[in-house]
Amino acid sequence: MSLTRRRAFHRLGRFVLGGALALAVAGTATAQTPRPRLVVGTQDPGFPAIVEASGTLKDAPFDLEWAVLVGPTPELAALHAGSLDVAWLGDTSLILEQARSPKEWTAETAPFRIVAAWRNTDPAYRKTSDVTAVRNSANINSLADLRGKSWAFNVGGVNHLVYALSVLKAGLTEKDVEPVILGDGHQAAAAFNSGQVDVYSGDYVRVKESLDKGEAHVLLDSDELNIPGLTVFATRGDVLANPAKSAALGDFLSRIRDTWGWYRQNLPVVETIYAEKVKFTPEKAKAQAGRNQGEFQPLDAKLLGRQQEIADILFANGIIKKKIDAAAGYTDQFARQTAPRD
Repeated sequence: MSLTRRRAFHRLGRFVLGGALALAVAGTATAQTPRPRLVVGTQDPGFPAIVEASGTLKDAPFDLEWAVLVGPTPELAALHAGSLDVAWLGDTSLILEQARSPKEWTAETAPFRIVAAWRNTDPAYRKTSDVTAVRNSANINSLADLRGKSWAFNVGGVNHLVYALSVLKAGLTEKDVEPVILGDGHQAAAAFNSGQVDVYSGDYVRVKESLDKGEAHVLLDSDELNIPGLTVFATRGDVLANPAKSAALGDFLSRIRDTWGWYRQNLPVVETIYAEKVKFTPEKAKAQAGRNQGEFQPLDAKLLGRQQEIADILFANGIIKKKIDAAAGYTDQFARQTAPRD
């Protein structure tokens, strides 16, 4: 590995889970026209192998490196550090990031912008996306029973939103429950699965074994909370302003659009990747493959309107401390590359 790459991954520091997976794509750079390079973060350790299996990166005119990180907090830290060009986040992440920023975000000044968003549109899997689950031993059979219970989640992304909206739907405030804030969704799920907390908000698949064993049940799902359930790619403002990197990003997104098409037609292959590469049980691999299939969604007025509603709800209930313009964290610059193929 070159000194430049070693430095790049040193900047990721302790945030990198298991190091970075590099995928070399075809092509030879010339001294006059060096190939653009993208470092793309993902929270799904199986996704780089899925993209590779799909063949959609064949003959790509850019170099790509994947960095597998454990949650929104390290992804955002890596974006701030310039170690990532693109981060895999939940759609709430930039709402929370913008609310924490001492500077006002506008379409011209936002340091980060969401460039693509996807979700699972299959109703069969919408109930097994992001949930609030409860341990049966905690005797929680209604929203009112959440009062006083220990509740695990991680900050900075959709899991945080599931927690916040679940508390509000129950007619409670954070003072009425015992929040247990952990570093990432894996830690929150581990605390729940081991019985250390009563309630969990986050990824369904991470607590599936407890649900299957009859030790827990789902109290609320993302549809009941009216959560868009979007996963997004966000990038830095300087990447958008760089013609070569911006062109590479657009090309990358069009290839990921094709990956989603391949994914839906090859679920058994995806299941095998999760079982063999990520070491999931067959049952968990099947659930993960079904849950994670996606389709790009237009970054249109309807989507941005719902994001603004969520931001306003979080502000009105004191979960974020200032009112924000959610649209400042989005750009439709790559609408053509993420639109369905004709």
